[in-house]
Amino acid sequence: MRILIVEDERPTAEDIAFLVKEILGNGSASIHIETTLGNALLFLNEKPIDVLLLDLNLNAKDGFDILKQMVSKSFHTIVISANTNRAIEAFEYGVLDFVPKPYSQERLESAFARIKSNHSVDGHAIKYLSVKRGFEIQAISLDDIRYFKSANIYVELHLKDGHPVIYDKPIKMLGALLPPNYCRIHKQYIVNCETIKALQILGGGQYRVVLQSGDCLPVSRNKIKTLRKFVQL
Repeated sequence: MRILIVEDERPTAEDIAFLVKEILGNGSASIHIETTLGNALLFLNEKPIDVLLLDLNLNAKDGFDILKQMVSKSFHTIVISANTNRAIEAFEYGVLDFVPKPYSQERLESAFARIKSNHSVDGHAIKYLSVKRGFEIQAISLDDIRYFKSANIYVELHLKDGHPVIYDKPIKMLGALLPPNYCRIHKQYIVNCETIKALQILGGGQYRVVLQSGDCLPVSRNKIKTLRKFVQL
């Protein structure tokens, strides 16, 4: 796992790195530290990472500027900050977890456990997805999305207005962010189960859901039991 720690106090960054190695095992993580916003941006432009551990106060500069400029990068972000008043904002815009300072090994371990989770926990989940459209970054509400469709390393957001928008991250990253009422019904599709109107048997072991929007999407057989919690055949 490739990890970048962005923390303006070097001793704190090194302590976090030590704890992360304890959690993941010394051979399981490649950890790099940057102490300034500018250097962190340069590193992210040149090197791929899996997880960003981010402080929000970087010598009076806002750590969220990294997320705004790196919206198309495929990594999870865990904020480690004393600015707990910004936790709701962080979760709504797709941060995986918010670990308040003073942190502990147990709390960091819980944050890393979310990376493997099927959906968000503790009631924290995104309300928006940030997408890049031209030179602008636009926040799209989950309420405006009919369903998600995998498109190789990206995801198509199929909006209620009929237009698809590209989300520059793979579908497997969405599971840990979306609320628990969202389900990956097929290798290519995620839907809000509360918008399912009907679950249909097509024969030959094939199934599909009909959404309230009228969309018909395929369902994998191993998802039928999960979907029955939301709708009856």
